[in-house]
Amino acid sequence: MMKQTIWIFILSFSLLACGSNEKQADTPAADSAVITVPAPMVADTLTNIMTVSETEMKDDSVFADGSIPTSWANAGITDVRGLKYFLKQAQQWVMNNDKAKLAASVQYPLKNIRNEQELVENYDKVFTKDVKLAFAKVNFNQVFRNQKGVMLDGGKVWITQSGKDFKIFAINQ
Repeated sequence: MMKQTIWIFILSFSLLACGSNEKQADTPAADSAVITVPAPMVADTLTNIMTVSETEMKDDSVFADGSIPTSWANAGITDVRGLKYFLKQAQQWVMNNDKAKLAASVQYPLKNIRNEQELVENYDKVFTKDVKLAFAKVNFNQVFRNQKGVMLDGGKVWITQSGKDFKIFAINQ
């Protein structure tokens, strides 16, 4: 009987000592003045989440050389953050040779490509090494744009906004 009483006492004491790990509602948090905002993220797959850094999201209304680019509005872009997310996704799709996602992100027809199926079939001819490099070396703080849209790497790739979506409308080798 004494052993049972000791075990019950030890068990009760253990439960009381552990208590709840939750903070009390009336206890002020030490970091209550600090607000943490997570970086924007683009989920390409459940296992591959890419972050778009705050540096990449910075306003690029003046380029490093002091030049002032065309306004986003004149380029037909109303959602700059969305465009940069799209560019980040496209970089991942190009890197992974994700033909289906790239084909779905194109505004057809392209030069010599009428639809998604033709793009998938001719992927290597369209997404050449130079075109892939155009995506890889995007400088998010100096995205060139004019009244035609957004240009990558001197005109190898052109992108426009169509409603809420972004579409590649020209690929030049």
